[in-house]
Amino acid sequence: MESERVTVKLLVNEDDIVSTQLELSEEIPEEQDLVSIALKINGHNISSKGENFFDALLNLRKELEKRSIQILCNGAAENIYPSPMQLSMGTGRAAYKQNLGQQARMSDVVDIFECDGSLNFAGIEAQLKYHNEWLKSITG
Repeated sequence: MESERVTVKLLVNEDDIVSTQLELSEEIPEEQDLVSIALKINGHNISSKGENFFDALLNLRKELEKRSIQILCNGAAENIYPSPMQLSMGTGRAAYKQNLGQQARMSDVVDIFECDGSLNFAGIEAQLKYHNEWLKSITG
């Protein structure tokens, strides 16, 4: 089973920033079509699965949001969202940095597990709302 560890920061209760490691697994023995993400915080193991890493990250964020924890990585930024093609190719680690009124370009592609500190990290609902506003802004 191929796995990778990446270090990310978590914002806990809106005031405490802690570092942790995510374990990214591209193949789950019993579910070959899924990827998984696992982390340990405050003695708890939290993991999620998805068809790609962006979906798995969304599932992980749902669990973290219930605990008042915000993950600080590109994939949790308000204006970062993958295209359908990015999700269907590879493992879903790439996404676009979206700017209202502008088509996304190759120079706007980011790794969802890296962290651009200039981004506005947001909850899942705010991210989806921005993505929908972006779509409207480029389609008229």
